[in-house]
Amino acid sequence: MLAGIVLGGLCFAPVFGVQHLWLPVALVCLVSFLVTEACRRWTGLLGWRPLVVVAAGLLAITESVLQATTLAGLPTLSSIRALGDGLTAWRLTLESTWPARPEPELLIFVPLLALVACVLTIELLDRAPPLVALLPALAVIGVSQLYVAAEGLTAVLIAIAFGLLVIAVLIPDHFEYRKLTPWATTAAVTLAAVICGTFVSTIDPHGRTPYSLQRVQSASAPTTRQTSPLDELAGRLSPSARDKVVFKYQTPKPVDRWRLVALDSFDGVNWTTDHPLLRMGSQLAPGPEVRVETESQSATIRPEDALEGPWLPGQLLPETVGNAVDPQVEPIGSTLVVPERPDYYKLTWAEPIIDAAYLGSAGLDSTAPGGLNDMGPLPPEIADLNPLQDKRATMQTAIALEKWFRKNYRLPDASSPSPTGYSWPQLRTFLKGQKIGSSEQFAAAYVALARQNSIPARLVVGFRAPEKPDAAGWYTVTNADAYAWPEVAVAGLGWWPLDPAAGAKTGNTNSAGSAASITDQARAAVPEINKIQDPEQQPPSADDADDANSGAFHIPLTPVFGVSAALLLLWLAGVPLLKQFRAGRRRRRGGSAAVVGAWAEARDRIRAHGIPVTAGMTVRDLAHAARDLPDTGPGLANVARAVDQALWSGGPATPDTVGQAWTGVHAVRRALRSRPWLDRLQAALELRTLVPGPRQK
Repeated sequence: MLAGIVLGGLCFAPVFGVQHLWLPVALVCLVSFLVTEACRRWTGLLGWRPLVVVAAGLLAITESVLQATTLAGLPTLSSIRALGDGLTAWRLTLESTWPARPEPELLIFVPLLALVACVLTIELLDRAPPLVALLPALAVIGVSQLYVAAEGLTAVLIAIAFGLLVIAVLIPDHFEYRKLTPWATTAAVTLAAVICGTFVSTIDPHGRTPYSLQRVQSASAPTTRQTSPLDELAGRLSPSARDKVVFKYQTPKPVDRWRLVALDSFDGVNWTTDHPLLRMGSQLAPGPEVRVETESQSATIRPEDALEGPWLPGQLLPETVGNAVDPQVEPIGSTLVVPERPDYYKLTWAEPIIDAAYLGSAGLDSTAPGGLNDMGPLPPEIADLNPLQDKRATMQTAIALEKWFRKNYRLPDASSPSPTGYSWPQLRTFLKGQKIGSSEQFAAAYVALARQNSIPARLVVGFRAPEKPDAAGWYTVTNADAYAWPEVAVAGLGWWPLDPAAGAKTGNTNSAGSAASITDQARAAVPEINKIQDPEQQPPSADDADDANSGAFHIPLTPVFGVSAALLLLWLAGVPLLKQFRAGRRRRRGGSAAVVGAWAEARDRIRAHGIPVTAGMTVRDLAHAARDLPDTGPGLANVARAVDQALWSGGPATPDTVGQAWTGVHAVRRALRSRPWLDRLQAALELRTLVPGPRQK
């Protein structure tokens, strides 16, 4: 039972990591076991057992998780306060990216959950059948799946492990393992694993995003939103502010741009986003939409006074943020936020490894969150524009739309005032009038026309990278580098930046392999819009590309579910039918063989209810062993008299003797019907009595 709770605690490994979980969870279960054994030895403690288990478990949690709050190894008031705060740690964990930082205020709820399960399990063992006492362990596993649902081989291994625990519970302590035939062991393990695997596969079917409690709870995570960086863009580019330093950074490899915020909702006036911020965990891995290889890059960033608001400059796929207090991230848009700006911070991120050929031939991910958000009806003047000539949405048409903007529109000259605003009236003037616009107008107009043509896109605000570092190796970013650009969702790659503002200052940072360099090469290979050929079929979707390109292990869950359901039905209906068939076959034997069959039937009925049967046991020995089963004694006495008459009297077994034996069997069966329904169900479905028992002499 306690091993099942340990298994459930380790199922939180995707949230915190096994190395941080195994000790507190195992220690809680160990002290629960020791307290229980002590109470069995000193029966005077039985009435206090739940309280003693709770006290010992809390002490174990304090020593393994809250060591920093102890004094010379002894709990303090801070320890008690931290244990109380642990009751809400489950919520804080949901407001973090995973794997979460293994901090006590987050981690503590897992061993606390294990402790509650231990108390319930120990008390249920004295008050309910063994299978019922497994429910707390199953509940811990279920809670872990609400955080991160196990998939594929991991789910099967969890199911097999729990199935083995079920088998260990069902096999009584007195069972003679050496007489369990190999095929019976294999069948039992396989059946339990298949049933548990069926349960897991029905919770998390293939092709559907697993349910996660985080999607419900994290919406309440604190979001310290202030004035949007998009609204600040024009002010940054004003003559009085453009030379102010925003931040400086050092990096071993040049980057194209730095981002502040991604916006994907437009109501005709304002660009916003409603994705919740989460506390930054120990490391943020690329999402499932990124299925190409990546390489890790890093930078040290030093914010300056011109960096206003809670936002930190970041990259598209952030991994870690160091030297910042309680950093928060919006994983979908990669927005980084801190409650207090640090003097400097270290950022690591993942950079996809692709080439221009991959980018140019890629399909688009129409399921990307926010990529095709409704923007309301487009103004007629904008809706009449048809730059893509109704071509199918692919990465080629997304780049072709970018080229269309580069060819027909431009940024204002340095001596001209920059247009402002990005609502429908300003975009209408930009697209149908003067054709001169700011970077935010380019980005907003691109997203509007892209979505009109089923291209998933969003708007990003940030900064262009400077051309060169200073003598000390620091790149200096000023307000003059403030910029906005669109991103499109690429199947298998995630979000990819484009630059429809052809007149933008890009510098010399387009090093080989950079995103801008790859886009430049792909752009050169894309023909004019009227020469783009629609593919004969849609480019592969995210799931199709994953199946085609990934060598990961996949389990065909549909056949597994069908076979599992058939085996489950066979077990539920087949085992009772086999027992009925066996009883009828034993009854149809003639003479003393029918009496021996009655004795075997009574013995197997008693065995199914957990009464041990040995090789030399007589009917009367069995009646004595089964004295705890009410009202079975008279029936077994009838069977005993018939066995004496048929086997030891020296005379033939008459029909009356056979009838007496089977009357005793029926009496035993009626007596067993008075047992609790769960015991009767377990006895009807158990498989051990279908295996030949010990030979009777």
